[in-house]
Amino acid sequence: MKINKYLLGVVAAAALLSSCNDRELKELTNQAYIAQTGTQAGRIGSLQLGDSEVSTDINIRISSPQTKDQTYALELSQEALDEYNKLNGTAYTMLPASQVALSSSQVVVKAGAVFSEAVKVTLQPLTQEQMNLGKKYAVAFKLKSVDASTPILNGADTYVYAIKTITSASAPILGTYKGVYYRAIARGIPATDLERFTVEMRVNINGLDINNQAIFGAWAPGSEIYMRFGDATPPYNYLNIKFGDGGQIDRTFEGAKTNTWYHVALVYDGAQATLYVNGSKVISTDKPAGRTFKLNDAIHVAGSGAAWFRNACIFSELRIWNTTRTPEQLKDNEYTVDPSTPGLLHYWKMNEGHGGTFANSIAGGPALNVYGAAYDENNPASSQILTPTWVSNVRSDGTGTVKVP
Repeated sequence: MKINKYLLGVVAAAALLSSCNDRELKELTNQAYIAQTGTQAGRIGSLQLGDSEVSTDINIRISSPQTKDQTYALELSQEALDEYNKLNGTAYTMLPASQVALSSSQVVVKAGAVFSEAVKVTLQPLTQEQMNLGKKYAVAFKLKSVDASTPILNGADTYVYAIKTITSASAPILGTYKGVYYRAIARGIPATDLERFTVEMRVNINGLDINNQAIFGAWAPGSEIYMRFGDATPPYNYLNIKFGDGGQIDRTFEGAKTNTWYHVALVYDGAQATLYVNGSKVISTDKPAGRTFKLNDAIHVAGSGAAWFRNACIFSELRIWNTTRTPEQLKDNEYTVDPSTPGLLHYWKMNEGHGGTFANSIAGGPALNVYGAAYDENNPASSQILTPTWVSNVRSDGTGTVKVP
């Protein structure tokens, strides 16, 4: 399916550039530039790209009409992207040239005109591997003269499109589904001290009618990180976060809805623990201030047992960091993240689409295995790995699977 995407503000920018009241244009004399820059260096646009191609238009502008045609070339430029990354502290990766097509490599501003005809930029769909890599892609262009007599405005000769990846993945259903209880456990987690941490995941639960439906649990001597829907007091449509030794967030994110995707993140900076849902702050507490938390041996997902976890929950993108992720980082990386990102300790994408083992994207990190009610904690090797039900078409643009089937 082909989708035409126009950057927000392009029309407004074009109108602004053509206005006789535009001070910046009045100061330009016989100079050419990429129109989308608005004559400013370091401008960036945004495109969304997933499993369908996407296209947008790019134009060349001359500050004053010329008496003859002016011909330029638009080229993909790794150098332009490198310079943008350097100046802005970003780490965009250039989308391969094989996935970028221009309707014309040469751009002509006709005599007497100030705008060229639009050049259509078409980006081919991302591969599943590219979606899974979690890299931030971009395309960068540089304007060059072919036989133009009108010089090019320095700084406004490059333009970058940042690409927001639309992911499409499979995800498992844990908890109790069609009468069978499924939990996921990772054993062999190395002992790790956490002076600060972030735990984040995506969840979609189909019922909130009982307390203690635990979405995450990690215990070590003197340390507890426990996140669950519900506590002792009904209704149970809220999150309860426990830090051990009486420290907890009793009721937070009240009014949670069933069959709704949430990105849940618990962030601890050594002084405060903050809960974010869908990248927005819900609450902070200083109850765990000064503590060093620990990982040791096991991580539990939907692990509170068949008697408690009575509902079904889709899980995706479970990550544990030894850093405090910012709200911007949480929002920008909800659906995928580069496994090589500093501070990422464990990362289970949970997107295999088959089987009962979820690989750890961090080299050497233990997998999550799915077990049932009969799991033997003292002898896990003797416990049967179960295959949960998988749902497909879990998309970051909200158009795919949005509830437990």
